[in-house]
Parts: sequence; structure tokens; C-alpha cells
Amino acid sequence: MSLVEKYERLDKLVHKKNQDETLDKLFSDILKETFELVNKKIEENKTLNVEDEEEKAAVRAMFEYMLELWEEEAFEEAKAIGYDMVYLIEDENLKEMFSMFVLGMLAGLDIDEFFEKYVNNEKVYKDMFFVDFDDSIEELIIRYKDKFKEEFSA
Repeated sequence: MSLVEKYERLDKLVHKKNQDETLDKLFSDILKETFELVNKKIEENKTLNVEDEEEKAAVRAMFEYMLELWEEEAFEEAKAIGYDMVYLIEDENLKEMFSMFVLGMLAGLDIDEFFEKYVNNEKVYKDMFFVDFDDSIEELIIRYKDKFKEEFSA
């Protein structure tokens, strides 16, 4: 089953009650397959192209995993995914999106506070990504630019 098919199944299960174990197992399968794809791209020195539906599903999985880690306060792991995705995606809007989310973590914000204050979640890019930010995010860019560069190049 492809990543796209697994996500279609996952999206259907989300709306049904008492499916937590099935959802967890399916998302684990999605992540396993995604890590394999990401590692292959790294080995081949290639990027992920969100015009390809499978690769778009992999980017979605990495984004959701990063958010899950952030919510669980696993900041270093979440930031590492964000930095990796900035490097691995060729789409400029998504590079910026991952960068902005990393800035939120660098600022020590919890995920809900970041979404509330900085993310315009009324607009969705490519059916699933939040790439529209409030202008006030400029304060984070200015304050954490150097730390971002330092960690990104490490």
C-alpha cells in the first residue's frame, strides 16, 4: 500500500471512534516508509518534490511527526526534523514553513501558542500545509536568526 493510500485510510479512521490503536499502527507504518524514502533521497543527494503525491505524503508525515514531537516537548528531535526538511524539500513555501516552525521552537513557545499567535490556519497550501504566517513572526525571525543559522549549519 502506498503512502497516499495509507493516508487515505488514516484520514477515514480519524473520524471513527475507538480507533486509537489502529491509527497509531498505521501512522507508525507511514513513518517507517517515510523514513525509508527520506533516507533514500539523502543517499542519492536528491530532494523531495511535493508535486509527486508519494513524496508529498512523506513531507506530510514528517510535518505531522515534527508537530507531535513538539507537542510532547521533544524539542531537539522536532527541530532536527524541521532543519532536515528545510534541506530536503525543493518547494520554497515549505522550506519557509519548516523554518518558521523551528523558530517557534527556538523561542520556547508551546505548539498551541505558536499556532494561535503566528499561523494563519485558514489558508492551506497543497491541501495540508500551513505556510501563511502573521506579520508578527518577523520578531521571531529577527530574534532567532543567528541561532537558527548556527543550529542549521551544525
